Amino acid sequence: MALKNEHITVNKYTRPGAKRGSTKGIILHYTANPGASADNHRRYFGNGGGGRYAGAHIFIDSKESLCIVPLNEVCYHANDVQKYVGGKAYRGASGKLGANANLSTIGIEMCIEKDGTIAAATFNQAVEVTADLCKTYKLDTDDLYRHYDVTGKNCPAPWVSKSSEWTRFKNAVKAKLGGKTVTTASKKKETAADKVKGTIKTLDKLNYYDGPRWNKATGTVAKGTVLTVTDRIYVGGAYQYKTVSGTYITASSKFVKFTAK
Repeated sequence: MALKNEHITVNKYTRPGAKRGSTKGIILHYTANPGASADNHRRYFGNGGGGRYAGAHIFIDSKESLCIVPLNEVCYHANDVQKYVGGKAYRGASGKLGANANLSTIGIEMCIEKDGTIAAATFNQAVEVTADLCKTYKLDTDDLYRHYDVTGKNCPAPWVSKSSEWTRFKNAVKAKLGGKTVTTASKKKETAADKVKGTIKTLDKLNYYDGPRWNKATGTVAKGTVLTVTDRIYVGGAYQYKTVSGTYITASSKFVKFTAK
């Protein structure tokens, strides 16, 4: 892995020292700090990050990739409250990552140039690091998220305003993993439904939800349950199936097996 370990000291704001459980995803961010390098951010967060509960595991610029917090530890990078749905903090991928994504993900921050862009070299290094992490933790591009996908924050802003760049990134990671490229996200509209007819069989115990944005878990489905589905919804950077009963469940092939009718 093209990654240097330069861990900051444990402190309550930017490296709390708590251990994480399993790794279910990787979340991509940008620093929103034009011209500042990965090492600039290492020193900033090493000094307590201005007394804010914030940070990330990895910072990448056009020259280097630095791991400033051990990957098996918690970072405060993806549980911020940006908007509310039904009176509760929006969590776009809670069905896969849990209610607090900090406990199940690795956070990667990409540094931006003085003009606010993500340099090609930074992009390429982020691809390399992300692909290596996917191999290490047995993840795929379905397990990659923008900060935006998880809490609704405009981050990484260049990939929110231009979703084709996010797709290009995932395609590049997919190529490193030896797989086919992913469907172009820029051609999808959130919550647009693909009319599908068939059944799914759950491969694990799963939550089901009352709406297509992981709004509220209304129950659980046992492993091995067969459900009839009518739609496949793209929302929050991931697909969900709509069942005949009107509930929603993840469409990830890691958790359900679809059979067409």
